[in-house]
Amino acid sequence: MRHVLVLVVLAAICAGAKPSAAASGAGDLLQTYEPVLFFHPSEDWAPELVETFLADARVEKQVAKGSWKTVSGPVPNSNAGCTLSPCYRLNLPCPLHGGDGCYQRMKVRTGEWQHPLVYGRVIAVPPGSAPAPGYTAPPKYLVRYWLFYEFDDYHTLRKRLWQAHEGDWESISVAIGADGQPQFAAYSQHCSGTVRAWSAVEKRGATHPVAYVALGSHANYFTNRPSSTRITECLKSGTGSATVTRLAQLAQEEIVDRTATAHPLGPPGTAGVTPLTIVPLDPAAVAWARFPGR
Repeated sequence: MRHVLVLVVLAAICAGAKPSAAASGAGDLLQTYEPVLFFHPSEDWAPELVETFLADARVEKQVAKGSWKTVSGPVPNSNAGCTLSPCYRLNLPCPLHGGDGCYQRMKVRTGEWQHPLVYGRVIAVPPGSAPAPGYTAPPKYLVRYWLFYEFDDYHTLRKRLWQAHEGDWESISVAIGADGQPQFAAYSQHCSGTVRAWSAVEKRGATHPVAYVALGSHANYFTNRPSSTRITECLKSGTGSATVTRLAQLAQEEIVDRTATAHPLGPPGTAGVTPLTIVPLDPAAVAWARFPGR
């Protein structure tokens, strides 16, 4: 079964950042810039509570190389006493190589489309940080939204290529300058992402950035059209052979993400959308945000 980093990604990205000094205004910023999301009509998975995933998953410890044993108790938040890396992993009770049938049956009993949510956090950008390309000064704050999906189930149009993994974090960020005005938005996409100047971002109600969420992969796009997955970005870590990398380079423009305008989610009170609840996130206060495994 293939496993990827899931929860540790959130903790790692947040570890070096400090919450906004204007903590009392963080909630206002999160509400002001809450995104509007559109999905493909065939999308099965809505953004959900991490606790939903944890209720389904087993915590497993690597007791010998490649050998895992289920452990009981709360989700670990350190690797103390571990001799192997990774020490822990979260594992849903489905055989990944058996296809998505088991995961589909798990989905039926949840109903996240009726109660979708997004995690939010306002981060103060450290003084002296480099500005983003095209800007003369760094942002003062990053208004960050984290979306968690229980399952990533990407496949090409005729299902000749299938990518799947358990647990999927995606993010949308809005950068706020020292003058209090947005500079840009940044959307996660596979192993990379895209930044766009705020003036060029599609918005609802003047301040809510629109994201088109790709079918299965949950990558976020600024436009509603087939977009290259840029899968070679995922091979830069050195995990692919030279042959695989070359084939990916030749094929990536034909391997696209598909988007649409179904399942609209967004700020409460916005016409035509299902309300997307914001859950303020404090990694220091949430045990799963410190989970050190995969």
